[in-house]
Amino acid sequence: MSHKRLTDEQLAREAKRWDNREATPADWEDAPDLVPAAGHSVAISIRLPKRLLAILKEFARRRKTGYQVLMKRWLDDRVREEHERLKARGKATVAVRK
Repeated sequence: MSHKRLTDEQLAREAKRWDNREATPADWEDAPDLVPAAGHSVAISIRLPKRLLAILKEFARRRKTGYQVLMKRWLDDRVREEHERLKARGKATVAVRK
């Protein structure tokens, strides 16, 4: 199954709209499953080494997106890869939203 992904620029613009409260969850009634509903998100806190955070921010800057958006995208990609790997071995027990 193929999913249309936003470009980094489109994602950055969309993140800015949300940050500026120009977009709300009501705007996403027909959103694809890849866009989590606001009610399904959980705020967390994570401690990272300062150097790692600086590197992440530089990667994000070069992609013209926010570092948190980049981190979520990378984490999502890795979780999907691991799920597919486990599924191929017949050991997947957790459903991953697509």
